[in-house]
Amino acid sequence: MFALVRTSIRFFVLGFVAGTLLAPRSGAETRRMLGEKLTVMANQILELAALPPIESRTAAHNGGESRARRAGSSGTNAPSSS
Repeated sequence: MFALVRTSIRFFVLGFVAGTLLAPRSGAETRRMLGEKLTVMANQILELAALPPIESRTAAHNGGESRARRAGSSGTNAPSSS
């Protein structure tokens, strides 16, 4: 049973690496996209655990969503009245 799981994980990792290396995008664009997706997934996991979200570096530099979150509510899931 564990041998099957170990083999499945090994082939998943090999496929992921091969897919990433042979992607039709440039390396910098692929790394940026993967970083954004990992940040979104981490925020979703933290949201499920009711912890404060990780702020994206680009949002902090561009004055995006991170400023609105700091100025907004203190992390409750209740809808705001404004």
